[in-house]
Amino acid sequence: MTYLVERLAELRRHLDHLRGLRSRVPDRHALERDLSLHNDVLFSLLMVAQLVIDLAGELSARRGDRFEDYTEAIRNLGRDPSFPVDLVAELERVPGFRNVVIHEYVALDLDRVVDALDRLEPIERFMEIVRRAESQE
Repeated sequence: MTYLVERLAELRRHLDHLRGLRSRVPDRHALERDLSLHNDVLFSLLMVAQLVIDLAGELSARRGDRFEDYTEAIRNLGRDPSFPVDLVAELERVPGFRNVVIHEYVALDLDRVVDALDRLEPIERFMEIVRRAESQE
């Protein structure tokens, strides 16, 4: 199994898990009341973000594109015509979200977490483009 295929499989696993959890998270209060649910949601969102970053970094490296940080790795996707400009713009927010979850976890705005559960479609689009590209290799 290749690097991309392994990470795509893990990304699929966490996206499916988050979709399964969504009905249990009607609002921020559900996350405040249930520490296990809170941790479960945050961990899977963190994994989704990191996997998107890892995949973007790998694609950049394969094309010989340099990047100084995670956001630049995502921006490099725009150099590939397979990735629509609107999708790249949406994905550019992923590294910032990841950093907030990791570094601002005590003061984390749980409304943003709930919102993130409803904004997984761009990740699905990204995943499909990467999957198609890898299957052509």
